Amino acid sequence: MDVQVGVDSPSKPIDALFVENSGAARPLELWAAKRVRMTLNQFSSFAAVAKHLSLTKASLELRVSQPSISQQLKELEDHHGTKLYRRVNRGVEITEAGQLFLRSITPILEQVAKLEGGFRPPAPKSERETLRVGGTDSVSAELLPSLLAVFRLRHPTAELEMRTRTSDHLERMVSSSVLDLAVTVREARSSDLACEPLRREKIAMFVPSNHRLVHKSRLQLSDVLAEPLIIRGGKGGSGVFDKAMQQIRDRGLDLKIAMYCDGPTEIKAAIRQNMGVGMVYEDAIKSEVASGEFKILKVPGVELEGESSIIYSKKKKLSPLTQEFLELLRSDRTKGRELDMAGSRAPRPVGRGGKSVYPDGVDRSGVGRF
Repeated sequence: MDVQVGVDSPSKPIDALFVENSGAARPLELWAAKRVRMTLNQFSSFAAVAKHLSLTKASLELRVSQPSISQQLKELEDHHGTKLYRRVNRGVEITEAGQLFLRSITPILEQVAKLEGGFRPPAPKSERETLRVGGTDSVSAELLPSLLAVFRLRHPTAELEMRTRTSDHLERMVSSSVLDLAVTVREARSSDLACEPLRREKIAMFVPSNHRLVHKSRLQLSDVLAEPLIIRGGKGGSGVFDKAMQQIRDRGLDLKIAMYCDGPTEIKAAIRQNMGVGMVYEDAIKSEVASGEFKILKVPGVELEGESSIIYSKKKKLSPLTQEFLELLRSDRTKGRELDMAGSRAPRPVGRGGKSVYPDGVDRSGVGRF
């Protein structure tokens, strides 16, 4: 026999379900007539009481009166005909029936919470200031991290990004606005990029600290060149090391290039295997020199160097954050030139805890120069 279930006019409560059927549907009819409606408010009230084991704390969480909480729970207990909780000296205790009921209503409350969250309008996203800079291996080893640390103090909420790439790669990233600016070890090749000289970058020849050349009393360039050289080279290189090698050849000296590497990480790994003498920008090995792992070879009369440059787009207006970091780089350039011009008047180290610390706060202990 067909069963028809309908709902009376919208003004009537949902309890007004009616069943037009024979005696087979009588139990459902009686249930609909007798039952007390369970509501989400009752579920929430009971869940809060079970969470805190306290009517007072539950009322504070839900921001309703304690009598209202008690009434909601009484209606639930009347409907189920069982005790869901009992009062004890320090609050309430959930009965076994209450624990079972709690497990049944928890998925319902979780689903309601998801529905509420899913249909709320999304909160407006706060626009965070972002600075994206890049550098070659040498400037990424020390210069950029130290300046970004200063910048972080000025802008604690800004989002900072730093990338380490070859000069070629950095130019492409600045041109395509992936980076706001970069520091390379050559002048920009693209006419779309502004280019400012930054500072001279010294090239160091180095070996493990236990290498025989470290203990030679009067080291000559010919002694160093008798060893195989591990240098930077290959596609994407700046050509600075090629020029340095040409300077040596111009002196009539022969070179034994054992291996070309993509960057200082590979060169340092080769030197750790005693493959010869490494050549990198001095900044790239400062930490290893300070720890005593490597030693820079000081050759009288030999000074190899390149020059780093700041590059940024000519076509795009710099953001205030980028402009401020550019000024920070320029101030570092000014400091470097002042030190170069000082010459013999360069600041003398001041002893501090067994280290040689210059007045500018930089620890240069163990770092050799030639």
